[in-house]
Amino acid sequence: MNDTVSAKPISQRLFDQPVSRLHTNSLKWEKYAGKDILPMWVADMDFAVAEPIQAALVERIAHPVYGYTVPGDALKDAIIAHLKNEYDWAIQEDWLVFLPGVVTGLAVSCRAFCEDDDNILVNPPIYHHFYDSHEGKRQSLVKVPLHKSGGRWTYDLNSMRTALTPEVTMIMMCSPHNPTGTVFTADELSEVCDMCVNNNMMIISDEIHCDLVIDGESRHIPTAVASPQHADNIVTLMSASKTWNLAGLNTSFAIISNAQRREQFIAAAQSIVSPTPPLAHVATEAAYRAGGEWRAELLTYLKSNYDRIAVALDSIPGLHLEPLQATYLAWIDATELGLNDTQAYFEKHGVGLSSGEQFGQPHFLRLNFACPASTLDQGLDRIEKAVAALR
Repeated sequence: MNDTVSAKPISQRLFDQPVSRLHTNSLKWEKYAGKDILPMWVADMDFAVAEPIQAALVERIAHPVYGYTVPGDALKDAIIAHLKNEYDWAIQEDWLVFLPGVVTGLAVSCRAFCEDDDNILVNPPIYHHFYDSHEGKRQSLVKVPLHKSGGRWTYDLNSMRTALTPEVTMIMMCSPHNPTGTVFTADELSEVCDMCVNNNMMIISDEIHCDLVIDGESRHIPTAVASPQHADNIVTLMSASKTWNLAGLNTSFAIISNAQRREQFIAAAQSIVSPTPPLAHVATEAAYRAGGEWRAELLTYLKSNYDRIAVALDSIPGLHLEPLQATYLAWIDATELGLNDTQAYFEKHGVGLSSGEQFGQPHFLRLNFACPASTLDQGLDRIEKAVAALR
């Protein structure tokens, strides 16, 4: 039996084994505690964290004091090296501002760079916190939907230009995109940045999914790399949390090259943003320094899981899987089913998906496929039976 196990691809040995999350107060699983509903909604993974990260945490926990901790040089060096190796982006240490989350970075950006009665441009469907990170009594959103071009979701530049007024002072971008999974090209990003800077707009780029490109062809390009001439107007938000399954440790970082913008950002965060915790620093450094092999195997496994979804949904009438380049979040068009509450219907049939309505696209569903293949197959089987019940 040992020979059989060792003959499996590394990705299968790492990720095929289910990890019980019962009694861990998991947000993902507690939502359906006591119910026969598979949770496939919120964006964290049901995989064990990479061993180098676990080992680093154990070593740090051995020291019995967990007080306020500043991000150390080793952590900053690991981030700088990762960005250079992955994206050929040479950043400086003082550009880094540490935060307890990317959503926090969105909210701080709105407070730092927007005045009363300013408008903020967003492009639905988009991660739901893009709709509530601004101060509702001070700013408003301008929503210009993405459109499909060449089979993939991207920016509708003509509609965006039409929507711009002097009151639109910021865009909040999601790259790679959640929930559509698009990896934007350098040209796409550059065109958006040109438009924004020509209209005196700040550019906030949420790139939390940057290390999760799974299609084997695309390459993530940081917005500030695509448009270096506009770097003074760009705030980039990143984290190791999605890629290495560290969401509960609460850490991310902003990259702000312009000193004045950086000071504005830090001032806006004063007294409302807590320091990042010491275990988060340790885990993030270990992820960037020693998590490369685990990540490579993860991407292979995620692509395999996405392909499983494609095969399954191809034979389920009324469900259409959108092409995906990055993330572990499948975007599924269920419009043809004609359901009033699509998410609730599938929940009643034992599978907990994210509702497309919260992203701005009713009748769509988002499925988190970062789970063992056996769990995914169980969820797909329930989805198939749920659709069959409509007939």
